[in-house]
Amino acid sequence: MYLKIQRFTYLLFFATSFITLIVAIFSYNSIIYVKPSVIISLCFLYIAHASHKNFLVVLSLVLVLVCEILYFQDYTGNFELLHICLLAYYLVNIIMLWKSLHVVKIHIKKIFTLQLAISMVLIGYILYAVADLILPQIVNHKTVLFSLIIVFIFFIAVCYYIYLNSKTVVSYSLMVAASCFLIVNITTALNSFYVHLEIFPIIMTVIQISGQFFLIKFFIEQHKLVASSEDYF
Repeated sequence: MYLKIQRFTYLLFFATSFITLIVAIFSYNSIIYVKPSVIISLCFLYIAHASHKNFLVVLSLVLVLVCEILYFQDYTGNFELLHICLLAYYLVNIIMLWKSLHVVKIHIKKIFTLQLAISMVLIGYILYAVADLILPQIVNHKTVLFSLIIVFIFFIAVCYYIYLNSKTVVSYSLMVAASCFLIVNITTALNSFYVHLEIFPIIMTVIQISGQFFLIKFFIEQHKLVASSEDYF
């Protein structure tokens, strides 16, 4: 019976995701009515599959749901409140990832490495360049924007550090999720304030759902994470 429930949660997630993608392609303005079902199905999936449940995961999904509503209601008008919720979302995720940092152990020599440094500098530069492009249109909200960028870069750094210092396939999910969030955040900002392309909303929908799925998958399997004894350059 329990296995059937677990299978059903996966079927529910894939079904709601497929419906959401179809709506995104043919009637993007109506996506607000179906996309929350994906977040709810992810919540059921986590509860059904996680052997070590953390209420903060559910809280993070609630924050995602709030962000979705604010975004589709009025992205520009809700810009500050939306980005405060996103800030809270990434902070909650950083708190949950702290457990994994303890597993892989924080070493100064592994933090200040060429590989991690180059990655963070490039990501920081890209985010700064995108922020600089949209800043003239949100000049009254620059404090919350740059606060979010700083927290988001720290979130990405934590994800990459865990990935680089673990030897289990569990961390691949975290790496994929972090990469998806990076692409979605950049695409959303460009699509809303700089250049609008019809393909952007579809790309954003697919990548965002994928990112949320892989992050939840990581938190389900987080207890399986094993530290790597190998050093990277």
